[in-house]
Amino acid sequence: AYVIDGDTIAANLPGDSGDPQRIRLLGINTPEVSRGDSPGECGAEDATAQLEELLPEGAPIRLASDSRADDADRYERLLRYVELEDGTDAGHALIEKGLAVAWAPAGEPTPERLPDYEDATSTAREAQTGLWATCPRMPTTR
Repeated sequence: AYVIDGDTIAANLPGDSGDPQRIRLLGINTPEVSRGDSPGECGAEDATAQLEELLPEGAPIRLASDSRADDADRYERLLRYVELEDGTDAGHALIEKGLAVAWAPAGEPTPERLPDYEDATSTAREAQTGLWATCPRMPTTR
């Protein structure tokens, strides 16, 4: 897998012979990186760098789907929880470090892990962890 931004990776899936699949980490949102003429949001590089540290290129990962969430988003990215070989939930780790917030698409069923992610978001915000201390506006949770 390789990191595209703080909440999106690309990976070749078992049995895939084509281009890597883009995967959106389910249940989190991070500041947007710069694209074209739009500047990046505060903390986007920090979130991306932390995800790269958690998921170094070539490291084994496990993708977990959520029966209550859509299989893919409107950009045709697979919606999955991304777990490291030791069982660490990459999305939850980003939230704990104050680099992401709990998030679910409006109107969608609530993903199974969202309550835990929301608790971790509140804890990080209250402790002013990571971007909560340095960025005036973190992404919204909904």
